[in-house]
Amino acid sequence: MTTMIRDFQSRERTNTSSTLEAAIGLDVPTMNRRGSAVSSISHVSTLDGHPRRRHRSRSNTVRTYGESAEEHWEPGAEPGIDTSAKDERLPPHLTNLKANCDINIIDFSDSNVQLARAGNDTLEEALTQPRPEALPCRWISVNGLSWDVIRLLGNRFGLHRLAIEDLIYTHSRTKVDWYKDQAFVVLTLSKLARIHLHDAGDCPAKYDDLESNDSNEKQSYFKRSKKPVKKPVDRFGTVDEFIRAHSSTSEESPVKDIRTLHRYESASVPDHTHFMEKHSALASEDLVVSVEQVAIFLLADNTVISFFEHSAEDIERPILQRLTSPETMLRRSQDASLLLQAIIDAIVDLAMPVRDAFNKARKELQIDAMTNPNIRTSRKLHIFGEEIDMLQNLFKPIVHLVNALRDHQLDPNANNTPPGSESPPSGPEGGSRVERMRRDAMGTPKFARSLSDYRRAPSKRAPGAASVGISPLAHTYFGDVLDHCITIIQAFEQMDASANNISTLVFNTVSARTNNFLMIFTIVTVFFAPLTFISGYFGMNFDNGDGLDHPFAFFWVVAIPALVGFMIIVAALALWDQIMDYFQKLYISIRRERRRRRS
Repeated sequence: MTTMIRDFQSRERTNTSSTLEAAIGLDVPTMNRRGSAVSSISHVSTLDGHPRRRHRSRSNTVRTYGESAEEHWEPGAEPGIDTSAKDERLPPHLTNLKANCDINIIDFSDSNVQLARAGNDTLEEALTQPRPEALPCRWISVNGLSWDVIRLLGNRFGLHRLAIEDLIYTHSRTKVDWYKDQAFVVLTLSKLARIHLHDAGDCPAKYDDLESNDSNEKQSYFKRSKKPVKKPVDRFGTVDEFIRAHSSTSEESPVKDIRTLHRYESASVPDHTHFMEKHSALASEDLVVSVEQVAIFLLADNTVISFFEHSAEDIERPILQRLTSPETMLRRSQDASLLLQAIIDAIVDLAMPVRDAFNKARKELQIDAMTNPNIRTSRKLHIFGEEIDMLQNLFKPIVHLVNALRDHQLDPNANNTPPGSESPPSGPEGGSRVERMRRDAMGTPKFARSLSDYRRAPSKRAPGAASVGISPLAHTYFGDVLDHCITIIQAFEQMDASANNISTLVFNTVSARTNNFLMIFTIVTVFFAPLTFISGYFGMNFDNGDGLDHPFAFFWVVAIPALVGFMIIVAALALWDQIMDYFQKLYISIRRERRRRRS
């Protein structure tokens, strides 16, 4: 009997560096502060055989920067995270990952649903309970990221170490990874949330970046302070990753720590993050876009494990409502891949209010641009476009994710059908060619595909299953998720194009106003140009002249006709094209009138 050791199972290691060094006879120099393997003072032989001392290398001439904010990242480190490793071998960022998790364990079939709730301390006891054979599909939903829960589930279900690493790192790219007996899906959840409004006397500050005020009046969230704004930064110079906000747009919803769109994208630049959040397109409505990472495991034994940072309730609520009804497709199919589709579909649907909120902001910016365009409107449009681009970067990868799930094919060498169960009919109609051609007396095909044909044979779990795939039913309904994603992306692309058009309108309007001002200045200059010339003429020193006896009357007698004639000439030159167009249109209208009379 052989024992197969998976790549995510760690083995005890011994310190072999000294053994290897002694075996090959290496004299490893001491590494200095700069990491150089050459000592600062060494001897080099000269031509006469006398040693020559090397000059001491310069030091402290390069500015030393702080370590990376990702303390757990090291070049060339072992990929993945081993959940079976001992605590003393774990890095600090894992042992410090603690949170109170709300865990729901849902087992369901087409006839029954069973729900069990657990926490960090009771999860192990809940998992030790025998899984009901009559409830073939299981969903474990974890709200919150805590290392003790992740390690327990990883050891219990053999979650891959690379997937665990992507789960811990909350800025992983949207993707799906296929392993031997599991699939790992990671994507971002974007939803609309309301900033927590409060009285200043009740809590320090509604926003972490703003200073607290001792007054009892309710302050505006984005009200500018005359004092320098304090931005809480850590030792790496990054702003706090989370802020306090309601979990939804309702003020009655619970207050949680959320990560805003700008903090998800650029938390390492505090000044930029603070400015962009303060002037966000949704700031006037006290709304923000909450962004978090969702990790989902699809196991070969018809089990789904999902990890949320704080928004599991928004996804669980509609899915549990569907599971409580025996008439729903999700309940009757007993299919874990269809459950995966339901989770991704709910995540995508949460972005619909985000799209509507930004569309409303776009229309308000359009009104401002048409009524009172200024530099502030242009700045708002720039921030609006930046936020739309960030949202597109979050949603476009979901399209590739859904396509990857739909295009995945099961391993042909894997036997996922439990013993005693029949495989579903193949082909678009199912069954053989003869069965597809059978019809009754009315001409109706006798072979009709039932819903049970789409099930992934979940009644009995095969312990030797070596692959996981997407059922035909889930493949069909993933197309609906794809349509929703494309609809949202097209809306964002239309908003982006509209923002560019509005920005062009602002610049054209401002340019037209500038041209009007220049035209007024030109008219004034032209009006006073002859007067300036005549005034300069009469201001010269001469003794004789007809205008010396009556200087004021003679001045106006000469100035007024000259001014009128000069203005007529200038106006004729300026309006020459309009005058020619007028006579041309008049000539055309006269010819049309003549043709009409002749006819």
